[in-house]
Amino acid sequence: MALLRSDRIISGLRRRFGVAAPKLSVRTHWSWKVKATVSAIAAAILFGLFYGGFDAGRIFAGFNVGKVEEERKKMLEELVQLRSENAEFKKNQIELTNSAQMAVGAKDVMAKQLVSLQQENTQLKEETAFFEKLMGTAGAKNRLAVQRLQAERETADTYRFRALVVQGSADAAFKGRMLITATLVNDNKRITVNLPDDQPDLTQTLALDFKTYQRVEGMIKVPAGAQLKALQVRVLQAGVKEARAQQSLQL
Repeated sequence: MALLRSDRIISGLRRRFGVAAPKLSVRTHWSWKVKATVSAIAAAILFGLFYGGFDAGRIFAGFNVGKVEEERKKMLEELVQLRSENAEFKKNQIELTNSAQMAVGAKDVMAKQLVSLQQENTQLKEETAFFEKLMGTAGAKNRLAVQRLQAERETADTYRFRALVVQGSADAAFKGRMLITATLVNDNKRITVNLPDDQPDLTQTLALDFKTYQRVEGMIKVPAGAQLKALQVRVLQAGVKEARAQQSLQL
């Protein structure tokens, strides 16, 4: 029994240390600090290789971060410049528009003034011709006449009237007043308006004081929508009840 156990021990030693024993490897032992340092260096090298390869790959593929940033800044500068130019263009456009509107407005005003002057010139020529004819044919002294009686609608509730009172001789000034009777139709009803009794504000307008002639012009107030159908004008001398001249107008 003891021999058998000895044989087993010897066989075991032969298997471990004999020719058939497994190969023995000798390894160098590194501390954890060295391992950590080596690992960090390796990681840094790998990261550098990865980033450099990635950046190089983008450059080779046509994508350069620095160039893109430069182009972006350039585009921003161009955008700012374009916005500035656009604002300047808008400002100039507004100024041109205002100038054009002012020019059109001034042109309209001048056109209206020209028409008014032409009408006034025509009226003066007609009055001059009338005066020349009147003075040439005047016979009796202090002959009075009402000429150029006119009336036209001004607004929905007013009519403008005009008249010219002249005397053939200017030896003495004429003083008196004008009386006007206006015949209106409103809602198929006939209305009579006596001036200046019904419109005291026309008293001064209808007062007469002249040597050769006097223009009379004023506004007749009427009910809204009323139509003026006729005017009758009488000229009275101060202190005299009978009319010295009269004129009628049918519309």
